[in-house]
Amino acid sequence: MVASQYPAYQTQHFSAPPPYEETSPAHGGRADTGNLEALKVPDAYGNTMPDFSRVGYREGHVKIPMIPVQMVVEPSLDPFSDDTARIQAAIDEVGRLPLECVGNDGAREGQDDGGTIIVATGNIQRDFILVNGMLQSEMGNVEMQRAKARTREMMPTNGYKGSRKPDTYTQSGVYVAAGSNQIPVLDTKGYNVGDRIVIERPGSDEWISDIGMDKLPPRPENGNPSTQWTAKSFTFRFERKIVAIDQATRTFTIDIPMVMCLDPKYPPARIYDLIHKFPTISDVGVENLRLVSESDPNNPEDESHGWYGIVVDNTINGWIADVTTMHFVSGIFASAWSRYITIQDCSVLYPVSKPTEGGRRYQFNLSGQMGLVKRCFTNKARHDFITLGRVCGPNVFVDSIGEDGNNDTGPHERWAMGVLYDNITCNTINVRQRSWMGSGQGWAGKTPIF
Repeated sequence: MVASQYPAYQTQHFSAPPPYEETSPAHGGRADTGNLEALKVPDAYGNTMPDFSRVGYREGHVKIPMIPVQMVVEPSLDPFSDDTARIQAAIDEVGRLPLECVGNDGAREGQDDGGTIIVATGNIQRDFILVNGMLQSEMGNVEMQRAKARTREMMPTNGYKGSRKPDTYTQSGVYVAAGSNQIPVLDTKGYNVGDRIVIERPGSDEWISDIGMDKLPPRPENGNPSTQWTAKSFTFRFERKIVAIDQATRTFTIDIPMVMCLDPKYPPARIYDLIHKFPTISDVGVENLRLVSESDPNNPEDESHGWYGIVVDNTINGWIADVTTMHFVSGIFASAWSRYITIQDCSVLYPVSKPTEGGRRYQFNLSGQMGLVKRCFTNKARHDFITLGRVCGPNVFVDSIGEDGNNDTGPHERWAMGVLYDNITCNTINVRQRSWMGSGQGWAGKTPIF
């Protein structure tokens, strides 16, 4: 066994820089209804705490809309009937309605509030669709049928390919600090205020070596090698909007600050017009539902049933509200291709799975950008409120509780950036150098705020 210079439980600490002779309070940024009040004191490089205030549905600046009902799906007379096709047909039919028929706020497909509807999966693939259970109660369930594989999930969304236009680069020799919204570029030609852009920070062997992630030790119990980080796998793409352009200095002002610095020691960041590779949907929601996965009652570690209650993918501006999921292996997942998603007033309860193995009992998972979890509750988790790896953020968890978990809350693996945990109650919360854990997770997060 090879001894490691990177202890598995090494914790990343943050300390204030030496006091300046003159400092002034700056906007600390609040996460929607969060309680965060903090002075943004820069370090020696100018890095400050980012502003986390522009996350969630419509940046948290509007209430979740009230949408008129267009169709109601009642439970089948046969309590064992599979209602998957009926539910999907209703979603698809509402999706075909012209917007002038349903109003700018969209259309709602509802479930009768008495009885159980049994489904395998459902897909939302059009804008302005809300699936509303009308009422949460033990008599008003959507029940997940037993699935034969973990890939059968509830309410995923899908998309297709696209393209993008020419690009520019950050100016050489200029350090862009975390917390800054000023991006000096080589050329502003072709870009306008209001453009949505991608700031692509390329991975580099030098950076990975500097943070020690090319020297991850083997697992101590069996000597199996860890997966070392590679430059190709650690290119980060931050989605932002240009709110001002200074032609004299060739500088973009972006709407949401950077949550990781752009250090001129490494290759310059590439900036290009944002057109998603897969078309996205927007203004969609799932609310007032009680989702129950049918597991084997005689096997508390059964995994031949629903894996996630809800998965959000390829979606910009969506919400999940007043939803309870029960007995799924994991809970609610906003994936890497989700943007501006609010998950509020939801519960993820009593998961059924192997309790301590990896990839299970991830209850509230924000792994996209500009996501918000607020006023949520979970129990029996492995990881209550987490992100996955290489998450570009920012993401916020606020005013939520995890009860009786068996592991920790926090950025879970491989450099998740810009995560705020504000008023979270749980078993353990941390960000750490996870070293050989998993398959070589290394530094779990960058710019976390607790």
